[in-house]
Amino acid sequence: MTDLLIHDAIVVTVNQEHQILKNGSVRVTDGVVSSVEPTEPGDRDSDAERVIDASGKVVIPGLIDAHRHTDFTLVQGLFSELSGDELLKEAFALYHTAEPLLGDSFFEAAWRLACLRQLTHGVTTVNAMDFTPEIGASAIGASGLRGVIGPELADFLAPASAAEQLRAARRFIEAYHDTHDGRVTASIAPGGEVGCSRELWEGVAELRADYSDLRLHTHLYDSTEADTMAAGSGGDDPLDLLDRYGLLDERTLVTHLLHADRDAARRIAASGAHVLHCPTVYSYFRAGERTWFPLPALREFGANVVVGLDDPFWFDSWDLFQEAKHARLLANFEYGAQQWSSYDLLKMLTIDAARALGLDDRVGSIEPGKRADLVVVDVDTPRHRPYSNLPSVLMNTVTAGDVETVVVDGEVLVEDRSVRSMDVESVRADARRERERLRTHTAWETSLAGSTPPDESLLRRVAPRPLLRAVRQYGRGVVAQHRW
Repeated sequence: MTDLLIHDAIVVTVNQEHQILKNGSVRVTDGVVSSVEPTEPGDRDSDAERVIDASGKVVIPGLIDAHRHTDFTLVQGLFSELSGDELLKEAFALYHTAEPLLGDSFFEAAWRLACLRQLTHGVTTVNAMDFTPEIGASAIGASGLRGVIGPELADFLAPASAAEQLRAARRFIEAYHDTHDGRVTASIAPGGEVGCSRELWEGVAELRADYSDLRLHTHLYDSTEADTMAAGSGGDDPLDLLDRYGLLDERTLVTHLLHADRDAARRIAASGAHVLHCPTVYSYFRAGERTWFPLPALREFGANVVVGLDDPFWFDSWDLFQEAKHARLLANFEYGAQQWSSYDLLKMLTIDAARALGLDDRVGSIEPGKRADLVVVDVDTPRHRPYSNLPSVLMNTVTAGDVETVVVDGEVLVEDRSVRSMDVESVRADARRERERLRTHTAWETSLAGSTPPDESLLRRVAPRPLLRAVRQYGRGVVAQHRW
């Protein structure tokens, strides 16, 4: 018997034929899409366990946030008016003070709030790297969502040594990979050439060899010092660093690429690695003079480029529809109009992102045999109608506020904009409590008018060990680059 039937919908399948059904029905059995067909009169009187009338609405695959950090969800609004340099300083300080001062309850509240926001924004899968992955895996699993989660390994950011972080990553993989009915999987997530020592990269290579099916998720070329820091670990540049440790292939996800050039784009595409693009955070805080994502070269060489929110609490937006729109606007501004079509953007949020995560055999499109991760979007309003070119409507005018129903693995998690899989009031109450603890314990001044960081110096708020490691790495890199 059919568990779920959605009828009279405009179904944007994002399948290989780019099929759009003007009046279609999606049937789900045991969490799997069993059919996608034109609606028949009998569908409206079906005896399925759950029947959703989607007349005038659109069904699309669940959205996939391809790159996200989550630990500090509760800092939203604190960083919004800071410059880029101030942001990095204050974020670094918070990363060092929040865990000992605030404890697990702070991060548990942050992750649960993030899951709630995902649900209400139509995001069904998130690819996260965080310092509290165990809390994240539990929160994702309990909320009914799908997630790929990796412990962020960065011995220039976190006080723990490379060996300690690697042991913790191994424990996480063993405990949480392929849990919650397969909805939660693990990744290997080194912070990048600017955050990791040679010792850590060597350990990451061992992890990759031991867990060859896992994605490697990292930052690359997100700093002007990228080449120097890579040289400190024995690479000529960041891509050479990954290649030397056997970490650059079709299972590799590289994020940002703000300072990458045409040759780097060519090498990434040739390796089969996937590119995770986060346009808003870098445009909001400005990456640097004329420094921008090398989109034309990546497109020319055929790299798979997808979109993520990165740290949405830095710039106060969790809307992946709008993130894709920002990607297009910024690319058009930098390189000229029509860098991406609307359908290109929709694929980046769905099937292309699923391919990057190695999940395209399970999710990312609506077709028989795939897991039923679906979103119903209400476009039957004066804000959208009348229209043609539905992909343009989805990518230009739809926002998260138009998301009406969210389904993951065939389970209806949000219906008629009401979250069914989480206790919304307890999530909000915990978030308010922990946000107040954050203000009290970190000396941030907050009000409706804005926020002011503590006066205390950065050096008094962070552990010295990672700073010293980073300075040594930079010195080794400078020596390596100037060795005759």
